[in-house]
Amino acid sequence: MKGNEKAWYAAFKSKDARFDGHFFVGVASTGIYCRPICRAKLPRVGNCTYYATAAEAERAGFRPCLQCRPELAPGTAPVDAAASLARRAAGFLEENCGDMESLEELAAHLGCTGRHLRRAFAAEFN
Repeated sequence: MKGNEKAWYAAFKSKDARFDGHFFVGVASTGIYCRPICRAKLPRVGNCTYYATAAEAERAGFRPCLQCRPELAPGTAPVDAAASLARRAAGFLEENCGDMESLEELAAHLGCTGRHLRRAFAAEFN
C-alpha cells in the first residue's frame, strides 16, 4: 500500500479501534504483521510497511503477530474478547430484560465474574 505512511503510523501508534481492519502493519525488524490495535511494543517508523489485507502481508513474507492475531476473523482474536463479552451481555439484556436478578447472575451465565463483566462493559460502552 502506497500513500500516507505518516497517517497510518499515527493510527497504529494511537491503537484506535476505528482503524482495525482497514490496514495491517508489517514490521521488518521482527518479521511479523499486526493489526492497528496491537498492544505490542511500537516499532520504529522505518521498520513499518503497510498492507490492505492480511494475505498481502503474508505474501510479503510476514508471519502473524501472536498478540493481536491478525489472521483470525475480526472479533475472534484474544484482544477482542472483552468487547465481544460486553456485546453478548448487552444482547442478552435486550432479549431477557427483567429476567436476571443481579449482575452476578448475568456474569455467571456468560462464564465470567461480575467485576470482569463490569470492566468489559465500561470499556466497550463508555
